[in-house]
Amino acid sequence: MLAFKHRANGDTTPPERSHPDEIIQAVAGAPLFSAIDRADVAGILGAFDEQSFNAGHRITLEGLRGSEFYVIARGRAGVVADGRRVAELGPGDFFGELAVLGDGMRSATVEAETPLRCLVLPNNGLEELLVRHPRLGVNLLRVVVSRFRELVDRPAITLRLIDR
Repeated sequence: MLAFKHRANGDTTPPERSHPDEIIQAVAGAPLFSAIDRADVAGILGAFDEQSFNAGHRITLEGLRGSEFYVIARGRAGVVADGRRVAELGPGDFFGELAVLGDGMRSATVEAETPLRCLVLPNNGLEELLVRHPRLGVNLLRVVVSRFRELVDRPAITLRLIDR
């Protein structure tokens, strides 16, 4: 749950942040924001901070706790799980959802391959955001299911999943 100071009027909603048009444009066409109009995307992104990472920086570490959800606005990142490269992410892609919505443990290491600009939703704020924006939740679930299917279709991963 997000924690916010009460304002004079008792409002505890997160403060809206505005992001440059180029950042909104970079992510608005991604599957996560499918069927959400641009003005609503900008409103959703108002809950996110911006953060930059140098190439080579590990943003998440497999097995460690994390409470942030990330959407890539610029750059590329690699995803490694159990010592295997499992994905490459670019603008509009997201990561961190499994830890935030699950047990808090990161399921993979995500490392910036190029300079990376991300939108970051801090403090386990994803669940609250999904409740306020159901279409975003449906889109997130569709992407996660697609990723799962891709992993299951890989023979080495399939064997590993069966052996557990």
